[in-house]
Amino acid sequence: MRRTQKLALPPVRLTHLARLTTPLGIWQHTRYAEPWVEHGFSIDDQARGLIVGVWLYQLLPKQPDWLICDDPTFPEQLIEICLRYIEQAQLPSGRFHNFRDAEGRWIDEVGSDDSFGRTVWALQTLRKALPQTEWASRAQKLLELALPHALTIQPTRSIAFLLMEEEDPHRLHALGRILAERYQHTREPDWRWFEPFLTYDNPRIPQALLLAGLRLQNPQWIRIAREAFEFLAETTFSEVGYFNPIGSDGWYFRGRIRAMFDQQPICAGATVEAFLDAWQGFERYKPFLRYAQRALMWYHGDNIHQIALYDPETGVVYDGLTPVGVNLNRGAESVISYLMARIRWEVYTRF
Repeated sequence: MRRTQKLALPPVRLTHLARLTTPLGIWQHTRYAEPWVEHGFSIDDQARGLIVGVWLYQLLPKQPDWLICDDPTFPEQLIEICLRYIEQAQLPSGRFHNFRDAEGRWIDEVGSDDSFGRTVWALQTLRKALPQTEWASRAQKLLELALPHALTIQPTRSIAFLLMEEEDPHRLHALGRILAERYQHTREPDWRWFEPFLTYDNPRIPQALLLAGLRLQNPQWIRIAREAFEFLAETTFSEVGYFNPIGSDGWYFRGRIRAMFDQQPICAGATVEAFLDAWQGFERYKPFLRYAQRALMWYHGDNIHQIALYDPETGVVYDGLTPVGVNLNRGAESVISYLMARIRWEVYTRF
């Protein structure tokens, strides 16, 4: 297997993520450099943090030269903290709370469908990656209560999250069929997409359908995923090459002008991961690898403002690009999205 050309990237530091991590969970937001404790914690961040913890736990024994971890026990701590949050969040019904305050009190009745999908994705990642561990046994117990709800979920992105690590043929078929039908219902020659709008975490939808199609060997789903990836590339990469994600201040509705700002790190990270899967799924089709590379370089200054959002000295990732520059807050979603993207990039292109 030929290796891809190595990018000149700074090392990954875990300092900022460690600073946001407490015994109760990972702080959701910051106000500039300090944790914004009034906003407490979100299960979305714990789910993403659990995935990062699992990947770091697998990587650290290999001592990769691109990863700087001052505390070798941090991956274990991260897994334990995030998994315990999810355990405490699960309701008797099998669904999960999402938000808790700084004192650990739950402040919602039940979490959103998106947070449910992300949590199931994280638990399945843990169970699959570390199957012989006590953590995997705990994840399995949570999934036994949660998974009966999977086929009741309706939002498109929530379904995509549920499909990311799903292997059960029945759920794969049922959830994948929903995405394929939505694509066929919405698709036009100039709008090859699953919905009449592009908002957040867009690449996760074709990524999920591609993975489901590969697992079930469904050529129609694989074809749809490729069309959608190509449309997304046409829409979110500028003519001069840099990644230009859909802005959150208005999004992009078919037939209207797309929003340019605010550009969010989670969109860049999802694009890196999704196009890496597309690169592998479509026999190492090089344009998809280049799109993943450009999205990764968005964090490092190859963006509309030519400003880096990742600080290699501290491990900070700023919260996005606004019309006037960088959002100087630096919350959990931003740094974890970068870590997920960067780890996947290094693993996919080095090994």
